Amino acid sequence: MREIREKIAELTTAYQDQLKLYQEIGEVGSQEGGLISRGQLDKLLQVLKAKEGLLKQAGEYEQQIRRLQEQLVSHFGVASFSLPQLKLVAPEYYQDDLTALSEVIAALVPVLERLETQERQNEAALNAYLKQTQGQQVVQRRRAGRAYGGKES
Repeated sequence: MREIREKIAELTTAYQDQLKLYQEIGEVGSQEGGLISRGQLDKLLQVLKAKEGLLKQAGEYEQQIRRLQEQLVSHFGVASFSLPQLKLVAPEYYQDDLTALSEVIAALVPVLERLETQERQNEAALNAYLKQTQGQQVVQRRRAGRAYGGKES
């Protein structure tokens, strides 16, 4: 009993750590849009590199989480990791621990949804910026071609 409670607590802690990390990734990611709109691509690359490091850490937590989930699935004899399923089959003395785990996971979901939205917005902003700068380069080439009496490209 104690070993399984420790596994649940360890899983809860891993999710809490992952939640903090994703919140930090969100803070870093919130800088991207401004850097893109100001054309500060060097700083953007620095931010993306920092974010990449944080995402790598999140992946390490994910491996730990998966391992702990597999142990709980095996112990409780369920087909896959599902908190509602675990709550159904787990004895009463695990219910508080599973509720704490459930609360952390519930807090994680909106953070992940915000990150996904943020990523889409940043990607769209970068694509728009790249289109704009490519358009400006075409105009400049045409002007240069006209100025030197050559063909327009």
